[in-house]
Amino acid sequence: MKLINFKLLTIICEPVLSSSILTISQDLGATGFTVTEVNGQGNFDKSSGEIPDLKSKIEIVAEQHLALKIMKALADNFFKNYSLITYVSDISILRPEKFERV
Repeated sequence: MKLINFKLLTIICEPVLSSSILTISQDLGATGFTVTEVNGQGNFDKSSGEIPDLKSKIEIVAEQHLALKIMKALADNFFKNYSLITYVSDISILRPEKFERV
């Protein structure tokens, strides 16, 4: 069994941004994503949503260059005006072909 190194890009954002973030991510080359509803609070109150502590957590498995490209696009488009964080983690996967663009 051979594990392949990838990145897990995690985005915590206001729910109103989810669709825009997914569109940007897919336009840049992401092949899939997982979205879950989460609750949390940070040290800044920029939330424009109706429920301030409600957030969306978007997870994208990608190669490093793609994860960084998505993070830059999100920073350029949303960091100034919205409650949004992004981070990347090292992961190892078994089926890298699952993340190739067809």
